[in-house]
Amino acid sequence: MLKRLLVAVLLLVAVAALAATALAYWLFAGDGVRQALEQQASTWLGQPVQIASARVAILPRPGLRLSDVKVGGAASLSLSAIDIATDLGALLRRRIENARIEISSSRLELPIALPTSGGGGAPTASGDATSDASASVIEVASISEIALRDVTLASHGREITVSASAGLDGNRLIVRRFTATSGLTTLDALGEVDLAPRVDARLKVAANRLDVDELLALAAAFSPAAAARPAASTPPPRVAARVSAESATAGGVEIRQFATDFELNGDAVALSPLTFQLFGGRYQGSMNATMGRTLSASIRSRIMDLDVAQLAAFGGAEGTMTGRLTGAGTFKGSGADMAGLLASVEGSGTAEIVKGTIARLGLVRAVVVFFGKPDPGAPAASDAFDRMDISFSMANGVARADAFAMRSQDADVVGSGRLETSSKSLDGQLDLSLSEQLSAQAGTDLRRYTREGNRIVLPARLAGTLEQPALRIDAAAAVTRGLRNELDRRLGGLLDRFKQ
Repeated sequence: MLKRLLVAVLLLVAVAALAATALAYWLFAGDGVRQALEQQASTWLGQPVQIASARVAILPRPGLRLSDVKVGGAASLSLSAIDIATDLGALLRRRIENARIEISSSRLELPIALPTSGGGGAPTASGDATSDASASVIEVASISEIALRDVTLASHGREITVSASAGLDGNRLIVRRFTATSGLTTLDALGEVDLAPRVDARLKVAANRLDVDELLALAAAFSPAAAARPAASTPPPRVAARVSAESATAGGVEIRQFATDFELNGDAVALSPLTFQLFGGRYQGSMNATMGRTLSASIRSRIMDLDVAQLAAFGGAEGTMTGRLTGAGTFKGSGADMAGLLASVEGSGTAEIVKGTIARLGLVRAVVVFFGKPDPGAPAASDAFDRMDISFSMANGVARADAFAMRSQDADVVGSGRLETSSKSLDGQLDLSLSEQLSAQAGTDLRRYTREGNRIVLPARLAGTLEQPALRIDAAAAVTRGLRNELDRRLGGLLDRFKQ
């Protein structure tokens, strides 16, 4: 008896399900629902929306499946499939309640025009069945989850593939999972996004590897086009994120332990503070950029304990110099990407290099050998220096050492110079103050005409390139200085005689 009763109940449930299914198919049959959805979406987005098909699904959960959805006159948004799952009772009442929406295998060309406030002038879907569509309107009451699966965002020649899961709580989107992949970059994010009165996102982003160029391209992708920006009364979208990555690249430079507070506000981007490790040292600073046809930025930088040998090798001048570099500066530039921006940078700063070597610095001792005979027991001249201090400026591809000073065992050097960054050519004027030990090895005439105190001081010219520097004594300046020193010596002796 009990078995028969159970069978009867199951049959009744099955019949009810079949009846509900038949009713749902009957309610959503025809083209009215598709046209109604097109009209509603067009009004809300302020863009023409076309839906190829809209059909009801009962299993595994009741809902609608929209196929081949295109938004915009040039179909800048192409959605292959949208699955909307909802409660059966709500579906029968033409309502979407507690819905789960999944968008898959779709493509979005960014930036696209955003709807203006009010949307009064928004276009409607094409067709002659407006009255039928109005009668078939489906009300969206609540959405519990929004999912993206393999959605491609394209902008400025770059593509980013996104998958995500989020819940909607009133005007707030709760991002439970967000994964974006582009080129070398794969990042995961979670956080919250307020949808009104403005789009305001607060995210935490982590990545195993990050390309800063692609991060800025992502920022540009979500910046509205100039002609499509909302009215002044509508604040632009804002995204604030704490971003960290174990390794990253920026302008072709490999860096590690990247961390920054990233903020996108309309077309303005800020990375502040910005920290990472590079060339065996550390970087601390900030960058404020403006997105557009080109990337323009102002950069504040402080570098600490960089390996100069690694830096020289990256710059194409391997084997020219060693040491540990610390410095600071303020710069600005613009370009199509981070590499272009760095190539155009201009600004000023200071640098200090300690415990280093310069290839062929022994030329200083060669000057003494040329003018006099060194002590055979004297130690060989060294390429090493103890400290180098530089105040520099950069503009138009030229780095200028406005003030240069170097201390070494063999000589102290002061002066100024310039470096052409493209050709690596050098041009400078220096004063070489030889050590007392090297000064003592010089010939008598050289000591007589070039000595200042116990040290010989020689004016010199720096030429050549970073790979092949050429240091030569400025003979004319040396003669002038020698004559002046000799004149001062003789006048001093003459005055001493008058005093007697």
